[in-house]
Amino acid sequence: MKNKEKYKKIGLAFVSFFLMVSIAGYINYRYDPEREKNLGQTVYVSTNNDEVKIYEEEKEPVKDIAQEETVISKYREDRDNMYMELANSYSSVVNNNNTSQETLTEYQQKLSGLVQEKNKILISENIIRMKGAKDVAIVITDSSRANVIVEADNLDDSFIAQIVDVIVENFAISPENITIESVNV
Repeated sequence: MKNKEKYKKIGLAFVSFFLMVSIAGYINYRYDPEREKNLGQTVYVSTNNDEVKIYEEEKEPVKDIAQEETVISKYREDRDNMYMELANSYSSVVNNNNTSQETLTEYQQKLSGLVQEKNKILISENIIRMKGAKDVAIVITDSSRANVIVEADNLDDSFIAQIVDVIVENFAISPENITIESVNV
């Protein structure tokens, strides 16, 4: 008798499982994604002609941040990363307990010089923007050369001369070591 009850329970479990799979299959077969695409949206009913309209907000296409990145912003980001790496490198030497007093003084001066140079760059970029550039990025290389990328409506000789004056005044770099490139965005 015990075997008969055991087989009944197994049979009942099999039938229940088959029934659940059948129902799930039927639901999946009848599922219509088009019918549910507006689920959860606000519905307005017009009293004029008993028409139901689904209100959909106009959505702006999602902008890819990478597409918005300009040549100048990429240039500036690379420059800032370079300064950050140098600052971290100098700071690690300064914060090392085994650093000699002479090396400590040298790297503190390098770190201070780095901060001063970064401030000069930011000030120079702001001055160039005030003179008419839409955007600008400056990179000083080995304290004797300057690379400047400018976006401006009118990059004529007079504007280029103003940019050169700003760089010469703030960094004491000779004009022949200043490279100015124009970008159009």
